[in-house]
Amino acid sequence: MSDRPTLGILLLDGKMADVPGCLACDATFPYPVIRRTVAGARPPRTRREVDALLPAYTAAARELVRGGADVITDNCNGAMVWMQDRLAAAVPVPVLTSALLLVPLVHRLLPERRIGILAFSEAALGEQIYNACGFSSGEVPLAAAGVEGCASWQEFLRTKELAGGLQPRLLADLVAAARALRRSWPDLGALVCECTLLPPACQALRDELGLPVFDILTCLDLAVAGRMRPPAAVSAVFAMSSNGERGGA
Repeated sequence: MSDRPTLGILLLDGKMADVPGCLACDATFPYPVIRRTVAGARPPRTRREVDALLPAYTAAARELVRGGADVITDNCNGAMVWMQDRLAAAVPVPVLTSALLLVPLVHRLLPERRIGILAFSEAALGEQIYNACGFSSGEVPLAAAGVEGCASWQEFLRTKELAGGLQPRLLADLVAAARALRRSWPDLGALVCECTLLPPACQALRDELGLPVFDILTCLDLAVAGRMRPPAAVSAVFAMSSNGERGGA
């Protein structure tokens, strides 16, 4: 095993998108990754379906920890957050089941601005999901939108491939959804992308809208950085110390 922190990913059973930015693609990550497919797992739609998956996910998460995982996530965010507390309690490493876990932090960073949530399906969001992530729409000003109505994103969901010029269509449709959200809510200060299919297009949001954009990858980078900062950053700190320089505490 590598001496660098290792990410463990719990995968649904079926074809995954081997596309940079998606969790099934090794090129997505600057650190080692190990994966376990949870046999028979399909995207859950209700809390009861999530509860039914919990034993298999717990067993697979423990396998990942035994295999050297320092952080654990899954590639089906959204409703999976209903197992967040129970799955995290079952293993001794950080567990992240949804990018929406970042919303309270982003709100603290931008307390006077609205937080936009981009999902595949806006209908999959709601107060119960928000509460499971540690906040409510009464505490955090929110605006939500989805890409479910876009033919490009439906094709990506179905094929899990970027064929036939699909990528520029995905980028354009996601940017259009975000622009529409900002037109409706001029106080929009940041975006949190909930769906794990969206990260391949998130840089286009940052470039086109000029807003901070957070997703499951930024969540995971934060969790992994808790075990080891990038070598260049650590080297800079030691270089300052050896030169006798001091910064603020």
